[in-house]
Amino acid sequence: MKISRNISSVSDMNDLISVREEYPDHSFFYINFTVHQDKDIYLAMNRLSAYLTNNVLQVLIGFAFGFEPQIINQLSNEPGGIIFLRHNVSSGYHIQLICTDSRDVNSIRNQGSANIKTVNHYDCLLYYISNLQSDQFNDCYSQAYSSFKLLGKILKDYAINYNNLARTWLYLHKILNWYSDLNRARNDFFTDEKILDSLIPASTGIGIDNVEGKCLLISALALKAKDGKEKVRMIDSPKQGDAINYKSSFSRAVEISFKTSKRLIISGTASIDEKGKTLYENSVVDQIEHSMLVVEAILFNEQYNWDNIVRAIAYLPDTQHIKHFRDYCMSRGIDTSCVLTVGGTVCRDDLLFEIELDAVKSL
Repeated sequence: MKISRNISSVSDMNDLISVREEYPDHSFFYINFTVHQDKDIYLAMNRLSAYLTNNVLQVLIGFAFGFEPQIINQLSNEPGGIIFLRHNVSSGYHIQLICTDSRDVNSIRNQGSANIKTVNHYDCLLYYISNLQSDQFNDCYSQAYSSFKLLGKILKDYAINYNNLARTWLYLHKILNWYSDLNRARNDFFTDEKILDSLIPASTGIGIDNVEGKCLLISALALKAKDGKEKVRMIDSPKQGDAINYKSSFSRAVEISFKTSKRLIISGTASIDEKGKTLYENSVVDQIEHSMLVVEAILFNEQYNWDNIVRAIAYLPDTQHIKHFRDYCMSRGIDTSCVLTVGGTVCRDDLLFEIELDAVKSL
């Protein structure tokens, strides 16, 4: 397995960065695609689709930020498996795709709008589940609990043990108004399904509105081992306590062990201490530094480094602060080519930065 990075231009109007995770018979590609605000989004999306077709890439899951319903309805060549989100950035459109050149990809429609992509990766079948949402329009707790129930049904339909649910992405409408209800719904579902007694998945929960007008959209990564063994283990954070201690049911990180490689998935990480208290309330610079040191401690403790990063998304409520994140990374020699920086509300109004990331290494 090797990792290579390529920065190119799909056209003169946008930038495309691709990170390739290469194996002998297939590869995974992590693509960041930016379209500036003054450019033609429809032409850009057509060219992105052409780029994927020309390189024989299939989208497993994708996240598109800055889109409105009227734009999505007019997209003539939209790659499948993408969750479309609004955000508070006026500087353009930002897309991150996880793709593969494997010919062994299946696409399944399940539970209404949910999209499931499966791909064989040596000793495992990977399940990328995207755009899962409740069909209800009642209170946010009920929508959230219903959405988790739908996720549980999908896993049961495909005989996937909860111990192999590796991570979730939770995008919340007006997160600050009901984050405690989200935690209550997740805790209730995890308790009902006895997930808290075994492996708790990594997760990102971020405040970004969706174009469907729902309280919550869920995407997830799960897997099924061909030998029936459990491949995922929870990872502790050396600099933060367990989130479950303050009634938020997610792991700081998990690691998946494949036949020839390992994948470390770090949850959305913000500037909080071991007891869950916000640190550096009024300083985005200090919050960025602390969050990155927390991430670095997890990486180094599990014998990864910054060169093992294949994808990341950094969320900032005020996108004018993106420059502080880039300055921090530049001062420490951290390559940000694989990091998508977008606007998003963190789960507390005094948190100014959050980052999630995946790292990969050979056995």
